[in-house]
Amino acid sequence: MPKQSRRDRAYSAARRAFRAATALFLAQHNVDDQPLLDLSDPNPITLTFLGVSRNLNRIKNTRYFENRVHRKSSIEEAVFEDDLRVCEDGSHWLNDAEFKRKYRVSREVLDKITAAIEHNDVFKKGKRGPHQMPVKHQLMTLLQFLGKEGESNASQRSVFKTSYGRNEKNRKRVVKALSSIRNDYICWPDENERKAIAARIEKEFFLPNCIGMMDGTLLPLGIAPSSDDKADYHGRKFPYSLTVLVINDDKRIIRAYLSGYPGSTHDNRLWRNMTQNQRSENFFGESEYVMSDTAFEPSGICVPAYKCEEGFLQDPDKEKFNRCLSSPRVITEHTMGLWKGRFPWLRNIRMRITNDKKSLARILRYIDATIVLHNMIIMFGEEDSEDDPWNVNDETLSDIDDATRMPERDVLDLPLPVGALPGTRREQLKNYVREHFVPSFNYRRRNSISSSGSSNSDGSY
Repeated sequence: MPKQSRRDRAYSAARRAFRAATALFLAQHNVDDQPLLDLSDPNPITLTFLGVSRNLNRIKNTRYFENRVHRKSSIEEAVFEDDLRVCEDGSHWLNDAEFKRKYRVSREVLDKITAAIEHNDVFKKGKRGPHQMPVKHQLMTLLQFLGKEGESNASQRSVFKTSYGRNEKNRKRVVKALSSIRNDYICWPDENERKAIAARIEKEFFLPNCIGMMDGTLLPLGIAPSSDDKADYHGRKFPYSLTVLVINDDKRIIRAYLSGYPGSTHDNRLWRNMTQNQRSENFFGESEYVMSDTAFEPSGICVPAYKCEEGFLQDPDKEKFNRCLSSPRVITEHTMGLWKGRFPWLRNIRMRITNDKKSLARILRYIDATIVLHNMIIMFGEEDSEDDPWNVNDETLSDIDDATRMPERDVLDLPLPVGALPGTRREQLKNYVREHFVPSFNYRRRNSISSSGSSNSDGSY
């Protein structure tokens, strides 16, 4: 039997005393003749009842029965101040390269991001609670968390000498503030901007009317999901992952994305469910399109590469077309590399997905914050050098004419990967049926059964 805390024992004793005082109080009063509580002339029984009731409510509404000892480091904000302090000779404790390695941005861009979010209501102190840290320090907490693979509250406590709860609250506030301004930085280009993008792409890659590049990527989950649809998260390249579909322009700015789907989801399925595809008339001109690899179905707004069949020579015209599309493909690889390389948290998401929808929503909020930060850094003119660790291409992207990047139906013909869960094939078939199967009603059979007057025992035909 688990040991009861002192509060639980006091609460149980107070309830017993309340029941006894209530019984005595009711026995000594005539309910029909006078009110139960006559405070004009209180007697000892009434005063006892009121005191016991007040004590029970006090214990019930008190989270901690005993006075808590608050531990606060004397150098709680010293780490942030040291990293930002400018010496008399103009030098810093962390040089520019070290600062970017730790916080993923330069000091100048850090100031600009802080200015963009510091007036959000989430940073205003309420009537209760401790004093908040400066907004810049809270932003640095989130950037350091996203900039290190497998970071946690415990590891951040060692870095900043802050408490677990403060680290969590700092990140939560900044993520919420970034979400409030997301529409200013993750936005689909208007008609004039689309024409400018298309002109730049045509000038560089000889592809007229192309306004962006589209591809899917996987975000590995560092902790196995515990939800009922656990098998769905078993992807092609990682034990468990999320699929994200991204559309970017020629300047590496992510214009639109869709996430939240399990790792087993085909990229083309995300594209079918994307708003830009379902209501294309609001996002594309008559001749505008995005280019992609062979995983997507061709349409008026999506131009994929031709599939290169294994063991066969490709048509020379198709091969030349694919070679032309492969050049802007480098931009997509670089975009994914910058995004996932600058924020290694995306390469090992150590948050568990459960049956509670809030668990997945929390991950999606962090993913959204990384994309907002990615676009803000580019729009603020951050210049990345070749020595930056995130200045690499994304290795999870496939070649544009990769034979293994096949249409969604052909995936069902492939053998299951080694280590796949027992329910993987059923989940693949379930996803395919959900998107393609349309139930039909057999009127001929219904009429023949009705004429014979026969039916099953449960009343169904």
